[in-house]
Amino acid sequence: MVIHNEAIFQNRKHAAFLLGERLMEYENTDAVVIAVPGGGIHIGAYLSTLLKLPLDVIPCKKIKHPADSNRTIGAVSIESVVIREEEGHNIPQDYIYHQIQLLKHVIQAQQKTYTAGRLQACLKNKIVILVDDMLKTGDTMLASLKSIRRHHPKKIVVAVPNVTPEATKAIAAEIDEIIYLTIEPNVHAVDLIYTDLPTVKEEEVIDLLCKAYRAGAANDHS
Repeated sequence: MVIHNEAIFQNRKHAAFLLGERLMEYENTDAVVIAVPGGGIHIGAYLSTLLKLPLDVIPCKKIKHPADSNRTIGAVSIESVVIREEEGHNIPQDYIYHQIQLLKHVIQAQQKTYTAGRLQACLKNKIVILVDDMLKTGDTMLASLKSIRRHHPKKIVVAVPNVTPEATKAIAAEIDEIIYLTIEPNVHAVDLIYTDLPTVKEEEVIDLLCKAYRAGAANDHS
């Protein structure tokens, strides 16, 4: 596993610019950029343009702790579920089951919206660059990675501006390479590394995906 380390960011675009400098070896290759929405879409869209690679998303939702909405016990992606053993051990199984079913329904609806009018990226035998705007506990990233593995990629590279040691450890077994710019031991301080971090709206995700798809189609016919 290769690890890179440095930087501080004004916003997601600034972070993506710095991250892109570490990913130039993948420019114009058989790689695919996959973003975890919402915040990951701005990172992914910038890298897709910079590296001249296709862009897609993998919707994923965190499962919140029933007694504390600021804590998570795992995550659900389109094809995978991750429950952290230390968090889920004492939580009623019916709560976990119903949360999984509810989140799957939401994710399926999102996926349908995101893919309307375009084909999803093929990941088989491809290099997948999985991106997000931060990596706190690793729940959503791990669920995303397990989904991606089902499609038999050639290599998985996780690229995020800032991470925690806890999260990098959680995903280590599922990846081939991780590239990050800063590491923050305090999980509650990860997002403070950004000066400006607005909430990402669904319309932004759809708009950026459509722009990336049109740009890719134009390049294919040029």
